[in-house]
Amino acid sequence: MNNNVFVTAIGVVTPIGIGVTDFTAGLKQGNSNFTYLEKKWNEKTMSYPMAIVQDFQFLKEVNALDLPDDLKNKVKRIRNLTKSEKFGLLTVLEAWSQLNIESIDLSKVAIVLCGSNTQMDHILGVHEQYREKLTFMNPNYGLSLFDTDLIGVISELLQIKGEGFSVGSASASGNMGVIQATRLIRSGEFDQVVVVAPLMDLSIFELQGFTSIGAMALCSDSIGPTEICRPFDSEPNGFVYGQMAGSLILESENSMKQTNNKAIASVAGYGSSLDSNRNPNPSVEGEMIVMGKALSMAGLESKAINYINAHGTASKIGDLTESEAIVKMSLRNASVNSTKSLIGHGLTAAGLVESIATLIQMKEGFVHVSKNISQPITEEINWVTQKNEKKLNHTMNNSFGFGGINTSIIYSNL
Repeated sequence: MNNNVFVTAIGVVTPIGIGVTDFTAGLKQGNSNFTYLEKKWNEKTMSYPMAIVQDFQFLKEVNALDLPDDLKNKVKRIRNLTKSEKFGLLTVLEAWSQLNIESIDLSKVAIVLCGSNTQMDHILGVHEQYREKLTFMNPNYGLSLFDTDLIGVISELLQIKGEGFSVGSASASGNMGVIQATRLIRSGEFDQVVVVAPLMDLSIFELQGFTSIGAMALCSDSIGPTEICRPFDSEPNGFVYGQMAGSLILESENSMKQTNNKAIASVAGYGSSLDSNRNPNPSVEGEMIVMGKALSMAGLESKAINYINAHGTASKIGDLTESEAIVKMSLRNASVNSTKSLIGHGLTAAGLVESIATLIQMKEGFVHVSKNISQPITEEINWVTQKNEKKLNHTMNNSFGFGGINTSIIYSNL
């Protein structure tokens, strides 16, 4: 059995571009879209730094996709989709539009949803709206409160009849979704897997919670919003939340011979591990373990990796830990950047969107700028401080989550 796994389609929504074409342009130009957003609670105004997706019009974006009219009409008939679901569904539809679907066996297609607690702002809104009129609450809430409602929506629209489940691994959820999808295909049970990371739609409680533990950056009168997100700089501020969603479709090599779908890159190797630690502090050893596992599975030496899309959140301890792990793994040959410096931290969606950014750079032959590195935290790494044209043969995408969840994936060019 040939168990090689390939990425054959991608879809994305980010603050610097809705859809693959616009996101690619945003990466090449080094765009960012950070702002200070005010939220009110109990007559008190709170401000948080964010990267926002502006002018998101779901049906307009769906209409622009190259999809059959009957599928577009089915999408239009769906009611009561949450914001998180709309972001995620659009990315799936964009990816689906890139496939030759006529010869796909839909019973051999699975869906993996990346993330948990992705609809917190929607849930808070429902609670507030119906607090005094509970009996009049929209009954659809009984469905939409589950993150897995999106799996049902996707499977109904696309008539997918294989397996479906969600994977929650904190900020490593996106990478973990790719890992689980790869396993499903390598087992021979499925031909294609749709991996989707919907928007993690934070309410004011999550924003304040991350601020209270010192993880999220604070608004500042002395630092403008475009400069506040500073991964791998010697003076970081903490992470900046970014709105985003992404999807990619994995396919076996045997299936591609039947469908004639074209590969973007292969999933060459991956690693995952736990630090045996509930807390948010990272581990050099744990991060080295997963990078080593990914290299071993891919059959590569460290020097073969010529690009790393780092976790790089702009947490001082997090960035120092990842930098030390990269150096100790002898990955000095790699150009290193942080897509979060452009689009912020999407939390459960981050890993998948950063995989998509990695795949775009591989396909287009460039590495995007990592912004706001005025003084790097170490000189031992090849930081990308300006966009470079570069052929990327073997790349690594790192994602690490609270609770000691470590992941690393290697993609190889064709």
